[in-house]
Amino acid sequence: MNRIFTIFCVAVIAFFVTSCSNTYNLTDNNTHLLTVASSAQTMPVVADLQVSNSKITFDMTFKNNLALRDISEFSASPKVQYMIKLTLNKAAEKYDADIIVAPNYNITTSEDFRSVTVSVTGYPATYANFRTATAEDVEIIKNTGTNEATAIVPCSAASINDRSWSEFYAR
Repeated sequence: MNRIFTIFCVAVIAFFVTSCSNTYNLTDNNTHLLTVASSAQTMPVVADLQVSNSKITFDMTFKNNLALRDISEFSASPKVQYMIKLTLNKAAEKYDADIIVAPNYNITTSEDFRSVTVSVTGYPATYANFRTATAEDVEIIKNTGTNEATAIVPCSAASINDRSWSEFYAR
């Protein structure tokens, strides 16, 4: 009896000793942002924008996972902005365009509110004739009123109505 009790105690102690060992798996992934600096001087590059004469319309339908907040403040909603940008991107892909000029958006829901359809209408355009800017090109860029390296400014309805945006680009 005493021997069985001793074997039992040793087994219990062995069980507790082995169960107390912890196994840790640590993966350390340190990402450091490196500042990219260049001392090379580059010449400004300009391109022509060839805009199609025909207006296109492209529709995309999404599952409706919008909250009431997304609908009431759609211009600030990341979900709605994602749907608009994805539709615009797919329209540019379909019509082999680099950009859609003067895009208009129409966002509608199905009658049962299960889906949202985003429709984009605009003119497909491609960049062509890339070249080093001439003095005349630089003068045109200066006269656009921006100090930016480009005169093409992507915008949305929300950014146009934002005073800080319009004041920045109106300088």
